Amino acid sequence: MDVRYDSGEVVLVCRNRHDDRCLFYRLDPHADDPFIPLHETGGASFDRHWRMARVRGYLLQWGPLGERDGVSGYPYALREFDPSLANPLLGPLVQGGFWEQNKFLGHRTHYGDDPDEGQQLDLVPVGSFVLCLIPTRGRGTFELWNFDPRPDAPGSEDPIPEPYSAQGEFTRGQGAFPLIRKGHTLLPMGDYVLERLPGGRRFRLWSFDPQLDNPLSLPVIREGSWNEIDDGHELTVVGNQLLDWCPGHGRYRLWTLDPDLEELLAGPVREGRLPAAMGPDSELVAFEASPRIDSGKAVIPGTMDFMRSRIRHVVYYMLESRSFDNVCGWLYENGGRDCHFIGRTDPFDGATTEDFNWHGDRKVHVSQFHDGVLSEEWDLDTPGQDPFHHTSDSLQQMFSDISGYWRGEPPDMQGFILNTADDQVMQTLSPEQLPVLNGLARHFAVSDEWFSSIPGGTDVNRAFSLTGSAFNRLGTWEGGNAYQYWPCYPRRQSIWKLLWSHGITDWKIYNAVLWQDAVFTRQLFLRGQVPSLDAEPSRYLADIEQFKTDARRGELPAFSYLEPAWIAPSGSTSYHPGSDLVPAERTLNEIYEALRDGPAWENTLLVITFDKNGGTYDHVSPPYARKPWPNDGVDGFRYDLMGPRVPAIMVSPWIRERSVIRSGGTVPFDSTSFGATLLQWFGVPRCSWCLGDRMVHAPSFESVLQADEPRQDGPSFTPPYDQSNPRSPHR
Repeated sequence: MDVRYDSGEVVLVCRNRHDDRCLFYRLDPHADDPFIPLHETGGASFDRHWRMARVRGYLLQWGPLGERDGVSGYPYALREFDPSLANPLLGPLVQGGFWEQNKFLGHRTHYGDDPDEGQQLDLVPVGSFVLCLIPTRGRGTFELWNFDPRPDAPGSEDPIPEPYSAQGEFTRGQGAFPLIRKGHTLLPMGDYVLERLPGGRRFRLWSFDPQLDNPLSLPVIREGSWNEIDDGHELTVVGNQLLDWCPGHGRYRLWTLDPDLEELLAGPVREGRLPAAMGPDSELVAFEASPRIDSGKAVIPGTMDFMRSRIRHVVYYMLESRSFDNVCGWLYENGGRDCHFIGRTDPFDGATTEDFNWHGDRKVHVSQFHDGVLSEEWDLDTPGQDPFHHTSDSLQQMFSDISGYWRGEPPDMQGFILNTADDQVMQTLSPEQLPVLNGLARHFAVSDEWFSSIPGGTDVNRAFSLTGSAFNRLGTWEGGNAYQYWPCYPRRQSIWKLLWSHGITDWKIYNAVLWQDAVFTRQLFLRGQVPSLDAEPSRYLADIEQFKTDARRGELPAFSYLEPAWIAPSGSTSYHPGSDLVPAERTLNEIYEALRDGPAWENTLLVITFDKNGGTYDHVSPPYARKPWPNDGVDGFRYDLMGPRVPAIMVSPWIRERSVIRSGGTVPFDSTSFGATLLQWFGVPRCSWCLGDRMVHAPSFESVLQADEPRQDGPSFTPPYDQSNPRSPHR
């Protein structure tokens, strides 16, 4: 990992509108004087006619309209921003070149009656995209461009190579905002864009959604007027806060954006006098730096700095369609009295035969499949049929009266058999039957408070873990034309696009089988998002056997994402209902042993989760949750309720044996917790994630790493057997 800057550092660039002078300040809201001059930089200069903006991990700079070889256009440079340099604005050049004017104008010569239209290009970075504006008095023309910095090929590559819109080649993706016009100012703040109207008092707050043809679409999230802010106040976004500064009076206030408040701004959290240099001729631009590991916190187990200093490789293996009760419910039958609890010390919340659902007038209690023992007389394959698990089915399973959801009632978990008409959804598997999964949970860590992100199927829950939402969809789109053409349409960014936009390229997707001639995860969550990766996808793809080889050789990337075999001639390895579980246990054991026996074991964290419960019973009522995108909602479902619990197992020599981890807060873990933990570990500032409200508020699980020293034991496990997979090949 490339970790370059101090933790929480926000650098303010103070430019003079009338000359090329620049001053630099570090903004620390906790300091006596929050504006701390970067004395080592002194004064610096930068062409005042050039504009600049932070686009994820880079500084994008562009000049006014000019000519090159007789062609009108705009010079540009993409640089690394390094506040340790004498002039941070002239950091290492990543890409440089010249945009022709018609790249942004399309087939038109003008959009309004302003003779200076096009002299200066209006670019607004939002998420891992760049919004180009050509606002006039009567039309808010826009075009959303895909940001691709090409960190693997510095030189003269265009960092905004193509539009992201799906509106077609003729219109070149150019649309019009219904309300945003000339004189309006757009201030991106995470997943939102704050629009300031002429006069300075009125505002609108928009949800930024890159999968829509209009990424700032109605309905507006909030609109109103400020009582204490007018056109004498300048507004500058600094991280997740808003700096309100009045150069005429030399005063400032620092606010926190809260979309739930009528006036949007909470606080002020700080206020005071501006530095003398910030006067009426000043312009402020803020840059949040990637945090450096804090050496003091790095020695404290359970902190993110400890995780960042000890862990060099994160491996994520998401399996399929099993509830916590179904496969890990019997891990600690005594309530885990001798466990090491993290976050909350309540007893282990496992399965019990006292829980039941009604099948007509008959109670069906939780039970263990074949009394929890192994045998070569039967297959380890309960339930034999895949239970229903669309969102409508999952809601029916969680509410015996499904209208309870729309009334906001807690789920009673009494509708599983009512929906599936199958007693097998109440069956569970014992640690003897699943010795690898349960063995890893017992010898390392498990969470009994990890929920699927929504009631529903595979694609929507996997999407939450990788993008922070379900794309405002329900069900699955993993077959036919819907699957084949899915990458052709814009959608919300994945964690891989975000990492790439920060210059982080040390990752790989390892797949077990092709799904309809494509790598499933790439097809749904990466293809079509990064143009340069689409041109050369094999660099970041490999099969699961290569993963085992890379692990044994110590050649894994920083982040490895593993796919199971969903359906294959030799058997599924995903733990999915309707298939034999022995191949899944064997494969999981091989993955673990490849990591344990490799030279990087001491610096590795393996995270094993399941995407959803898949219709199998769990007794814990899932909580209501924060919506991922404020305007999301389909068929009466508001994306505001988590689905049933699923297993989450963490494996590392830095984890104490028999650990049971909970979030310790009011919000429990769900699959967005993985993304939130990974991004913090990589040092990506939270305010630049743009992966939805659920992800940005998700609890992370670095507290699982509680060992003072890496454990030297490496437990071994013996996979199970059954009729189709006997202990010895005597049949």
